[in-house]
Amino acid sequence: MAKAAENQSVEAYLRSLDHQLRNVPIEARRELVEDIAEHIDEGRERGRSESEIIAALGTPQAVAAPYLEDVLRDGNSPRLRRIRRVLGIVALVTGLFSAIISRSSDSTIVNMAFGPVELQGLSINYDYSDVFAAIQLLIFLALALMVAASAVMKPTTARKYSIAAAIVMTVVVIICGTGLGMFFVPSMVTAWMLAGANNLKLSHVGRSKRSRTVQAIGGVVLLIPVLLSLAGLATGGVQGAGAYVYAALGLLCGVGFVLKFRLALWATCIIGAGVSIGSILDQGMLMAALWLAGIAYFYFGLYGLLWFEKRKLAS
Repeated sequence: MAKAAENQSVEAYLRSLDHQLRNVPIEARRELVEDIAEHIDEGRERGRSESEIIAALGTPQAVAAPYLEDVLRDGNSPRLRRIRRVLGIVALVTGLFSAIISRSSDSTIVNMAFGPVELQGLSINYDYSDVFAAIQLLIFLALALMVAASAVMKPTTARKYSIAAAIVMTVVVIICGTGLGMFFVPSMVTAWMLAGANNLKLSHVGRSKRSRTVQAIGGVVLLIPVLLSLAGLATGGVQGAGAYVYAALGLLCGVGFVLKFRLALWATCIIGAGVSIGSILDQGMLMAALWLAGIAYFYFGLYGLLWFEKRKLAS
């Protein structure tokens, strides 16, 4: 019985080590786990107990840490490559989407005092404004491509490039202001997320600390609107079934984000995208506020899906 218990302990140790190394390339991971298994076998042959061998090795986290640091430093982690690819796709999709919907808003290039004076303030969709519509579309697409480019670069090159791209997008948002600038916000946020993903100097521990910080900030940001909605319902300032639905969905997103539930993170992404799209379709007085709120929900959910450790509802 004792021998069986020891074997189970070793198997559990090796499984835990393999899990810790899940972001290491599969060949390197398999080689390391096999080396540790051979080390345990050699210790057995010398008469040492498995518990003594495991205690001498240290925890799976401690054994895996140096290898994780090397992978992060090289930028060759499968997870990091996957994250960069996802963010590159997000940059292209949000850039194209923003380019299309910005034409339905009054905040166009024509209204920013570009071009002939007689065209300023006129809708971009009139026939004689087709040139400005094309220019605006090309600007959005060019900036989206600029942001997405670091996703396919070598990690060492991508790091400096992605920071530069993020700074450029921030300047664009500031210059364009609260009108056209708000449509560049998705590209700006994606650019900074790519800059973070390409930061090879940030250690595994540093990334974990960053995720905990974002987790706390995101929880507050996502739950504040829920508290305001509940306060409005309690005082009678807000009425209708829609307010209850919003409070329930917001609570799901906020609490689920803090607890890192995958289902809630997906819901946060989808709800955020829906709110942003709905604000454009509605074109109401709160269009800008809802657009930005939707972006916040979408990107907090996306960050959680990309960086948070997976956790099941039953855990």
